Amino acid sequence: MKKRHRLLKNKRMKFKSQSQLFKAAKKVKLVLMDVDGVLTNGVVNHFALEEGLIEFKGVNTQDAISLAWLSNSQIKTGIISGRNSAGLAERLKALNVSFIYQGRLDKKTVFDEICRNSAIHPENTLYIGDDLPDIPVIKSAGIGVAVKNARPEVKQAADWVTKNDGGACAVREIAEIVLKAQGLWPKILALFQ
Repeated sequence: MKKRHRLLKNKRMKFKSQSQLFKAAKKVKLVLMDVDGVLTNGVVNHFALEEGLIEFKGVNTQDAISLAWLSNSQIKTGIISGRNSAGLAERLKALNVSFIYQGRLDKKTVFDEICRNSAIHPENTLYIGDDLPDIPVIKSAGIGVAVKNARPEVKQAADWVTKNDGGACAVREIAEIVLKAQGLWPKILALFQ
């Protein structure tokens, strides 16, 4: 039992306050995330056709618009997902998401590739996850974030846990923190004055 507890113990320094998170978020140049359980609520609906199985996923519109705001503010965004969804890929392209990797459970390998190809150092990244395959990236990113309803092991590995569940404005919550920390939030608000 002791050994299991040591495995779950967070060795990273968690932010003790939101002001500490804001300070670290000033350096973020790239926001990456999982899809199912982070950008969506984790529910995947299936519809069977003669041609095969079709998947449907729902993305909260407040999460979606925040991805566009990040991209339009020169902060790169991306997803690393273990599942494939043609519809989601098209939606993400419309939101100017820079990196769309689907069908990949080797998330750390993808993370390293994105950092290398974009010339962004891992310390300038933020990753949001909810499940076990996300842990290696959460530990490698400059800021590792778990959504409120993430698995306990993921929360243990994370630097910050959102107040909102995945698929229910957790991405928006983090996007606003990054935009506010970098002084970009007034420009977003000005769009709607």
